[in-house]
Amino acid sequence: MLKTAFQRYIDNFRGFTREIWILAIVTFINRAGVMVVPFLSKYLKEDLQFSYSEVGWIMMAFGVGSLIGSWLGGKLSDKIGFYKIMLFSLFVSGLILIGLQYVTSFFGLCFGFFLLMLVADMFRPAMFVAISAYAKPENRTRALTLVRLAINLGFAAGPAMGGLVIMGIGYAGLFGLMV
Repeated sequence: MLKTAFQRYIDNFRGFTREIWILAIVTFINRAGVMVVPFLSKYLKEDLQFSYSEVGWIMMAFGVGSLIGSWLGGKLSDKIGFYKIMLFSLFVSGLILIGLQYVTSFFGLCFGFFLLMLVADMFRPAMFVAISAYAKPENRTRALTLVRLAINLGFAAGPAMGGLVIMGIGYAGLFGLMV
């Protein structure tokens, strides 16, 4: 019975275009990369010795960047297309994250995390536009379900992987710092 239920669940995700599967995989990887968020405030407080107030401001900059990035991603997807926005977001947020490992000042981290999330969260609205472009009309709801599943699995797998990295080599491995 459980095997039959699992097979029915899997069968719901058959019949998608190649682009939808690529979008789901990229979205999973993108969301798994957010694994640093659950550990960020702990890292800022314990390793970089910021006060709780400073940690709060840095996390606020993170959230405001996310909010504005989502709005901007939607606006720009309408103007220049979802593909360019997704590619820009993935590539530039990766570069910002690499550069962010060298920033340890309070204002630098506020600006860095604001900028990171501004660029990174431009991906989300563009991704939803891509679903409507690549999924057949009769598959759009199921395609959205697959991509939402990828998002949720990424959010679940990312922190688990992050915890394993911290246990193995410490915060230096997770945040890219060689302290």
